[in-house]
Amino acid sequence: MAQLKAEEQQRVLGIFPHFFVSYEPNPAPLTAAQKFHLGWKTIIDPVRLIGTGIAAGIQQERNTYREFGQGTEGYAKRFGAQYADRVTGTIIGHVVTQSIFHQDPRYFYKGTGSFRSRALYAIATAFVCKGDNGHWQPDYSDVVGGLASGEISTLYYPASSRTELRLFHNVLEGFGGRAAAHLVDEFVLRKITTHVPKTAVAASQAILHEGTPLSLISVEDLSSKTAGNAGPIDFVLASDIQVGGVVVAKAGSKALGQASYASGPGGDGGAMHVGLERVRLKVGNADVPLRSNQVRGAGGALEYHRLENSGRIAIVLYVAANVALPPAQ
Repeated sequence: MAQLKAEEQQRVLGIFPHFFVSYEPNPAPLTAAQKFHLGWKTIIDPVRLIGTGIAAGIQQERNTYREFGQGTEGYAKRFGAQYADRVTGTIIGHVVTQSIFHQDPRYFYKGTGSFRSRALYAIATAFVCKGDNGHWQPDYSDVVGGLASGEISTLYYPASSRTELRLFHNVLEGFGGRAAAHLVDEFVLRKITTHVPKTAVAASQAILHEGTPLSLISVEDLSSKTAGNAGPIDFVLASDIQVGGVVVAKAGSKALGQASYASGPGGDGGAMHVGLERVRLKVGNADVPLRSNQVRGAGGALEYHRLENSGRIAIVLYVAANVALPPAQ
């Protein structure tokens, strides 16, 4: 499967394996064999082995689990215990139980929406996961897998490392660890992960579609203008612009470029004519071109009216082309 092959290439900083995160906008479910394949690729990765060796060396220096002793034998025991943790945590915690419960072991990157919505999503996925049927469901597999791998570790760690509340602590640590890891996945690692599919990059951008209507209000009072002194006028947004429920431009944002205004004899009481001159709206770092009609090339007069008890005018313009907005931060 192409998506699985792409995930096998993902590495943080181009070094550390990052296989259990999907950046695809429409990821396909994994078969049991594919889950085992990702788990196997993870535990035999050379970077994982080197990391295990470093962690065992740190434990040796600190004399952690002093029952293991020192010297080559002590280091070998620490390395073996560390590596066994990684194997059981991956195979039991991310493969076997997920296959039994038909749940997906991957984190599905959201990438769009407000900071708050993305943070709540990342935390929530510590408690729920996506099933192989595509539906969200309680994360039985991670809880059961975490408990099972924790209990297996009692077979090779000294008795002094076991506590009476070990199971309870493992469950709480599992929820907390997954929530923290998913927050890092959502806000940090995407930016420094190599070989992320191009489809994921495109999906992380909100699109302001052509033909979207925007309500604008003139900045200045036009009641005193006459045909002799009428000229270009500026506009601001009358209301927020939302894409996918996220505000991408707030009311009051200024439209760059200008519309021309002219009044007939009598100033406020005369006829008023408004024409466009390359009006553009600034949304973040993106320029959004605007036009007078919803359908490209359509004719007809501009939609505008004077605001009650004011010399300002309100006008409706339309997005002239699809514009990809910067990813939400």
